[in-house]
Amino acid sequence: MKKIFLVAFIIACVTVTQIYAFSPYVSYNQYFKSVNKTAKIVLIDTNNQTIKPKVARANEKIASADSLKNMADGKKTATNRVIGGINGTYFSAYDGSNLPYGTLIEDGKVVHIGNYGSVMGFTADNKMIIDNLSITIDGYINDEKKFYAWGLNHPRSEKDAIVIYTEEYNAPISSKGAKAVIVENGVVKYIVENQDNLWVSQNGCIIVFNEEVKYLVERFKVGNRISYECNFESQNIDQTLESNVKWKDVTCAIGAGPSLIIDGKITANGAQEGFWESKINTSRAQRSFIGYTYENKFVMGTVSNVNLKELAQICKEMNLKGAMCMDGGASSSLYYQGKYITSPGRNINNALVFTEEIVNQ
Repeated sequence: MKKIFLVAFIIACVTVTQIYAFSPYVSYNQYFKSVNKTAKIVLIDTNNQTIKPKVARANEKIASADSLKNMADGKKTATNRVIGGINGTYFSAYDGSNLPYGTLIEDGKVVHIGNYGSVMGFTADNKMIIDNLSITIDGYINDEKKFYAWGLNHPRSEKDAIVIYTEEYNAPISSKGAKAVIVENGVVKYIVENQDNLWVSQNGCIIVFNEEVKYLVERFKVGNRISYECNFESQNIDQTLESNVKWKDVTCAIGAGPSLIIDGKITANGAQEGFWESKINTSRAQRSFIGYTYENKFVMGTVSNVNLKELAQICKEMNLKGAMCMDGGASSSLYYQGKYITSPGRNINNALVFTEEIVNQ
């Protein structure tokens, strides 16, 4: 019996060793004695340039919900395979709107702004950064800075709000009590007031000026050239140092939080990042996290019945340079190689998914 057990143990060790030796990604469970918790982990060697991160949105909309599995599998093409994914930002799960709260960047384009919590970004060559990120928007009319916007693709009820909607919103827009500037191919096509069921055209945008700021629409004329620019302010990572990843170079990003580790230092302070609910800041809960190592490898995982400080300790013991929470509770889910490692309790708004290019031998 002892011989059988020894043989089985050796086979298991060889199998794990082979996975680490020949595959750029692996899943495993790790027990952390210091907090008496086990983490379900997926480790991906993002130094491999055939591996790419992708933000996945439910049904290709901003405000929708779907399963992590469907969103991950939807990133499969004829030239890649899906490695796996993890649930993404917090969203309005209880009021039916399914609007996200966190920042989303896809293919170098900001498609949603959170301006709270923390954000993880990836450059085109898979360099990574996690920090508290603030994004502002400057708007241009005929190449002159003439307006600003509060956000992107997120309806706002404040009377002085200005919101830009892009084609990624993929849903009807209302300008009730407001004015809207309709832009197609970078040019103002027309201006409307108090209208529903407005849709953004391909390569276009709609800028909605709510009641107290709709007078600003007087600056726009049909035929004007319109553009906007997103400005990034990183709170902790010095953007002037050549060695640091720059937000302007980020092509893929997802925001949630609170952060757990920034630039090697434990943070784990939800109140400082705009969170006020105890279920996020102090209570034990099902949690998801993402991060990266000093060797530029990506980590995603889930832990049950863990609080913020304990999860930060887990990430520190994993020697992560940066780490942050994703949405937790019923949203927490981890998908790998076509199967759930952690099954979700509900559909989610968005996810972070990794694919691998199929290289012909």
